[in-house]
Amino acid sequence: MSDFGNEFIEANSEFRQKFASSGVNEVPATKEFVVNATGNLFVATTLNGGADGDSTISEEAKTAFGQVSVFFAAMTKAMAEEEKSLFDYMAINNVVSTSGLFIKVTDSNVRFTSQAWGVKLGNQLVQTLFGLSGNLGAIGKSLMSMVGAIGKEANGIEVSSTSQTREQEVGTIIFVCEYLLGAISITPIVFKIDSQDASDAFEASVCFKAHKKTIKVDIVKQVYMFVPPEFIKQAGVLNEAMESEEFDKLVESLREAVKTPQGE
Repeated sequence: MSDFGNEFIEANSEFRQKFASSGVNEVPATKEFVVNATGNLFVATTLNGGADGDSTISEEAKTAFGQVSVFFAAMTKAMAEEEKSLFDYMAINNVVSTSGLFIKVTDSNVRFTSQAWGVKLGNQLVQTLFGLSGNLGAIGKSLMSMVGAIGKEANGIEVSSTSQTREQEVGTIIFVCEYLLGAISITPIVFKIDSQDASDAFEASVCFKAHKKTIKVDIVKQVYMFVPPEFIKQAGVLNEAMESEEFDKLVESLREAVKTPQGE
């Protein structure tokens, strides 16, 4: 198991039990979660999210979340055109480091330990990495699909690497969009895992290797603030934004960012 040189938060079963019981005297707002197909966009809302307990999401929140969708579409296109996957940590890091649209807030390390598998494991990852609780079934399933893809990416790196190859990392970026009790929050979170760790722990599928009764994975978690480009703020809908000249310029700038090596 590789060590990234910093103290790790031990996210084991005892940690999760304390997390689950920490709010026993509180009455949490009922939440709904929506996840996109790739698992990179999480939207969490409270059923009584409006100012007067209205369950309808506000136009301001719809606009803010739409801006994230436009940016993610541009980023996905730029990385695809540079033949990079959404799980190439170096490419993702280049984007967040050079685009000028991200401001780092925190950088932490988590040592995740679990004996679960499938959706239950996905739920534990969601609780540990995002601090979310409640009905996590949909998110857990989406996250397991992403975990399988990360495992596949790591396996590909390991197969093509040699003993002289430097350590490589896999990872992804997830935009957590929250509309909670009328407040809007957009939090991009970048995760990275050493490719050897990911290859050892993850099967290239939606499940973990059957012989792994207990898994331990060191995960670096980087939390950012997101500042969308001005043209996105002015675009009404996703299709309108993607058809604009400014969208093409954004894609081109992100392509250049993907190709630009950056240090941590």
